[in-house]
Formats: sequence, C-alpha cells, structure tokens
Amino acid sequence: MSISSSLFTALSGLNTQGTAMSIVGDNISNINTTGFKSSSPQFEDILGLSLSGVSGSNQTGAGANVKSVDVNYTQGTFDTTDVTTDVAINGKGFFIVKDPTTNEQFYTRAGHYHFDNQGYYVNEQGDRVQGFLYDNTGTSLIQTLADIQVNQNNMIPPQVTTTAQMVLNLDSSATPTTGGFLITNPTGTSSYTTPLTIYDSLGQAHAIQVYFTNVSGLTIGATTYGPRTWQWNAIIPNSDTSTGGVGYTLFGNGILAFNSNGALTSVMPATLHNQTANPITYANGVAATDSTLDFTSTTQYGTVSSIQIVNQNGYAPGTASNISVDDQGNIVANYTNGQVRNIARLALANFTDINGLQRRGSSLYSETVASGQPLVNRPGDAGMGTIASSMLKESNVDLAGEIIKMVVIQRGYEANSKVISTTDAMMNTLLNIR
Repeated sequence: MSISSSLFTALSGLNTQGTAMSIVGDNISNINTTGFKSSSPQFEDILGLSLSGVSGSNQTGAGANVKSVDVNYTQGTFDTTDVTTDVAINGKGFFIVKDPTTNEQFYTRAGHYHFDNQGYYVNEQGDRVQGFLYDNTGTSLIQTLADIQVNQNNMIPPQVTTTAQMVLNLDSSATPTTGGFLITNPTGTSSYTTPLTIYDSLGQAHAIQVYFTNVSGLTIGATTYGPRTWQWNAIIPNSDTSTGGVGYTLFGNGILAFNSNGALTSVMPATLHNQTANPITYANGVAATDSTLDFTSTTQYGTVSSIQIVNQNGYAPGTASNISVDDQGNIVANYTNGQVRNIARLALANFTDINGLQRRGSSLYSETVASGQPLVNRPGDAGMGTIASSMLKESNVDLAGEIIKMVVIQRGYEANSKVISTTDAMMNTLLNIR
C-alpha cells in the first residue's frame, strides 16, 4: 500500500466530516422552523485492498463515507398560538396536503394553516389540506380524501320549527281561576306565562306567548276539571298574522294534569299548531307549520312557578362566524344563527418506514418506494395521534446536542487534515533521499 493512498483516505474523512457539519448547520438553522425534524448522518467505512503475506485479517480500509442521513421523528414541544386554524399532532402521523396545480401529495408535521380567498384550508405555500368531508347536515362522514373547503360567505338554510320543549314548575299553591282562560285578557286570567320563539319556513322568527291557568276542581262550561289540573294556551299577536290589527289568535292549547307527587301524567307531546284544525298564516304570507309542544318533566310543586328549559328545533339562516378544530380533527363552523356544524375531519397518514420519506423542503415530505404507501386514517384511529388546536409543533432540534456534535466534527476534521499534512511530510522526506 503506497503512502499516497493515505491522502485519499484522509480526503474521504474530510468529505464525511464536512457533510456532517452541513447537517448540523441545517439543524441549527431550522431550530425555530415549525414542525422541523432534525437529521443525523450515519457513516460507513470503505473497504480498500487486501494485503498479501499478512497473517490474520489482511484487509485495510480506504476511508469513510456517509451511508445515510436519518431523520429524527421524535416529537417536539407544543407552542400555543391562539390561532384557531393552527393545529399540531400529538402522537403518530403526518398531515396530508396537495399541490392544487400538480395534484402531488405531500406529508408534513407543520400545521400552520389558514383559509384562502376561495375558502380552502391551506398551508403557506397554498397546498390544500386533505381530509374527509361531512354531508350537508354535518353528521355523516364521507370516507374519501378531498380538499377541505369552507365558504364563510354562504348561508346555511333556515329550519322551520316542528317541535318545541318546555320544562317548568307550576306553583301548586296558585289560586284556581274561575271562568278559565280569556284570550281577550290572557294576563289577567292566567297564573304564569313564558315566551317561546318559533321560526317559519323562511327562517323568520315569531313570538308565541304560552299562558298557564290553574283550573283544579273548577267547572267551566260543560267541563269539570279534576285536582292538580292546569290549562295551557299559546297565543300569537294578530299583528303577526294575516288577520292583522289588535288582539290575539290561539296558536294551541291543552291540559296538564299532575299526580299527588307533583309529576306530570298527561300524554306528551301536545299539539302546538294544527294546520288542518286551526290554520294560521303569518303576516309575511307563510303558512304556519304543524308543530308540537312537549312538557315532559314539568312538575307541580309548592314553590314559585318558573321555567327551567325552553328550546325548539327551528332557526334562521346564518353565515359562518368562527371556524375551529377539535381534538378529533373535526373542522367545526359556528354560525350566526347559533348553529354548530361539522364541515370536515382532518386525515393523517403514516408509513411502514418513515425514514424512507424524501424531504421536499418547506417541512414537506413525499413517499418513496422505501417508505411504502401512506396508511391513511382519522385522528385517534388505528394508533394515529390526536389533534391539538391553536397550537403548533416546534422543531425537535436539541441545540446543546448539536453544539457538542459540532465540536466532535471539528476535531475529526482537524485530525483528517493532520493525516494529510503528515503524509505530505513523509512524501517530502522520501523525495529528499539521496
């Protein structure tokens, strides 16, 4: 083996140490890059020639080479951003984004996303985040990957009221009202009243007032009422109907009967509006819809009358006022009419060999033959991580560790350069032999 071969052996050492320093420099420069994963070089020796006439092992090396650059996928810490569209993965998996121009898919742990002017959920490069879309009602998930899009200017249609619920207590000590309920004097002939807002098919609100009158033990007309019995009457102002003018129109009525323990015994739900028996047309020309009113769980105890629950299933049209992401990766829209609806659910991908992924810049990776095809699931399913909203995953670069590596690499580079200078001195000695 000639002296000159040691020059090339040391040169390979300089090259590998230089590559290692470049990797350390890349790690340090990305210490504040969202979702960045640090890398580490793996070296291998280069087999040189075999020496004859030497017992035992008769092979000598020819230097070193960088075998691979492995990515460290350990999880970084979370950074709170207070931006509702920022997301981070707690556990395994990569977000999936797609270039809208080339349709190429990429994979990333960086979750700094926003909605662009077309309503697409995108990263800073304009790549569209992929997920599973919900149907128009926000209940059924369509199991096909698609671009996530929320049009915040589109209205969701109104919902007409078909059912309403009231839970209240009616004071058992209220004095029974002789003569019963009078629509011309509802306040003066009732024991308690509470409002109920309902919506027509156009989403316009209408104020209904529900009055409760204690008729226990009274005979009103041809009807004799038993103990612990109340009338309920729902009325609407004539000004809100096609009738017009002053006064009220009956919107629905019925009886509430209670047992000696104060529990409701009447069959529920009751008819609030019957389009056939008592058709009403609102002032806007829309016919009132058949609807029911459920008093289940209402009581008659010896305490002041009070409302506990009042709700109904109608609502006005609305536009999206806020978009958020929950820990299951659901993109949730809050609307101006109080409705909350699931729009889509983020998709996560994992790979058989994540070290086989190819870096593409901007914290993006692409699949290769070595990585295998992506295994796509929903957050929290099949071992996938969960989603932390309003947070970003910081770089996992360990600055102290990188500085130590830098010192070791520097010493290795100096040692290899020393081999070159020493070999040069040896060759100079050889040339000076006389």
